[in-house]
Amino acid sequence: MSGVAKTTYSIAASTFHWAVAIPMIGSIGSVLKCQSLPKGHPDKGKWMYRHKSLGLLSGMIVAPRVAYRVMARLSAYRVQPLVGSAEWEHKAGSAGHALLYAFMTVMPATGIAMGYYGGKGLPFFYTTIGGASTPNGGIAKQAFQIHKQVGTYGKYLVPIHAGAAVQHYFRGQAIFRRINPFRASRG
Repeated sequence: MSGVAKTTYSIAASTFHWAVAIPMIGSIGSVLKCQSLPKGHPDKGKWMYRHKSLGLLSGMIVAPRVAYRVMARLSAYRVQPLVGSAEWEHKAGSAGHALLYAFMTVMPATGIAMGYYGGKGLPFFYTTIGGASTPNGGIAKQAFQIHKQVGTYGKYLVPIHAGAAVQHYFRGQAIFRRINPFRASRG
């Protein structure tokens, strides 16, 4: 692929975007619902199980997404900046994307570490993937602390990202065409 900038993301990049977005938003929504319930509420466990299942699914999709992103960068494939946006918007968008990549990598990794090293395993919808036969509470505790801290602030990245996309849309910019996996890939 040449180093010429395209106006749309590749079909693979677009597909990865939405494939990670859906379970990640579900995972965030599930944990927020769990946190909103009073202590001892009978549905708390159900919402936490959903959070963990969707978080694990997100992690499974994030790994190939990050690999694809690295390979795409190395191949000189790039998408040109959105026409009609200021330089500061491009920089803010790049920073926001970097933070989102960190968030969607750290959260599943620390969640997986908590479940695995805590010895309880990894809930995954209708099953549980086994944890470490010899739990390591130190690793599980450290993973929990990171998970909680990053999650406290990182959950705001998703609505900021979505809000920025909507703002571009209402300015008449083809933001959703750029990331639509169902359109032709030529740019």
